[in-house]
Amino acid sequence: MTDENGEETEAEDDSEKVEIILFKSDTCAFCPRAEEVLRQTIEDFDPGMFKITTYNVSEDPEKAEEFGVFALPTIIIGGMSVTGIPDPEMLLKMILGSKIGMRR
Repeated sequence: MTDENGEETEAEDDSEKVEIILFKSDTCAFCPRAEEVLRQTIEDFDPGMFKITTYNVSEDPEKAEEFGVFALPTIIIGGMSVTGIPDPEMLLKMILGSKIGMRR
């Protein structure tokens, strides 16, 4: 298994983790700020609570197509997505919604 930086990691049970997928690009002016807002929003949580996957569509455009992403930055949490620089409150609602959906 590889982490968001492409480094090998030990396999963990990801079934209880909130999956966050970030789509960004090298040429996107808003992507660094969107990633910063995301990381600041989740920094007070247990880091083991999340599985963060980052796709750079400049390097892997097929991933954006696979997920139906047409604009950047896009963050997907629990099947819900937000495009642009996200509002931290919206991210928290998406995380909470994802956790509730996992319990069903």
